[in-house]
Amino acid sequence: MIIGGDIDNVLYKACKKLKHAQEYSPRGQKTKELIQETLIIQDSKKCITTNPARKLSREYLDKELEWYLAGDKNIEKIAPYASMWSRIADENNEVNSNYGEIIFKQELENYDGSQFDWVINSLEKDRDSRQAVINFNQPKHKREGVLDMVCTLNTQYVIRNNNLIAITNMRSNDLIYGFGNDFPFFSYIHQQVQKKLQEDGLEVKLGMNIHTVGSLHVYEKHFPMVDKIIEEYEKGGIISDEL
Repeated sequence: MIIGGDIDNVLYKACKKLKHAQEYSPRGQKTKELIQETLIIQDSKKCITTNPARKLSREYLDKELEWYLAGDKNIEKIAPYASMWSRIADENNEVNSNYGEIIFKQELENYDGSQFDWVINSLEKDRDSRQAVINFNQPKHKREGVLDMVCTLNTQYVIRNNNLIAITNMRSNDLIYGFGNDFPFFSYIHQQVQKKLQEDGLEVKLGMNIHTVGSLHVYEKHFPMVDKIIEEYEKGGIISDEL
């Protein structure tokens, strides 16, 4: 378990732990990997890394959020900002991993509303609920030849001691490209759930954000960046940004 006040503190600690992790080479690509690792960010709003060694693109982050919120599975508007989307799109130029489509637009078989609505209604009916869950990876994604097997399994929201806690479970997460871009969106949804609950009269504080990963890894090409992230953080003065 890795605990930190903001994303940069957690990123630094995860880099130090991965630096000494066991090497593993899936499909011939050398990685260092931690199995079933849990990252806890105590201030969920501090979700954007400012470590200069990470070289996070705020432009891409903003475009990805815009694309997610549009709920459009077509990659036309996001592909110019990251070639990865073109590599995993299907024959219709669509992907499974538009998280906004899953959260806000996807039609549910047995519920009249979105998964976001489900979370809000569950917590408003019972503030002790353990049913406020958004499912990302779904049975329909399992098919031969799938290129976009959604990395996020689910996010659960619970209220404890008047704190809204978010718990995200992932099957796989690349610490460099994945975590740095994924966590800001999970923080955004965390904040939107809190905002909606407060608008509806349920006063809750924004609690910690727990990020659990089956395979947390870093690829060989990023081994030098891991060292630089550690070096830059230890110089001091790095404070994570909010959305």
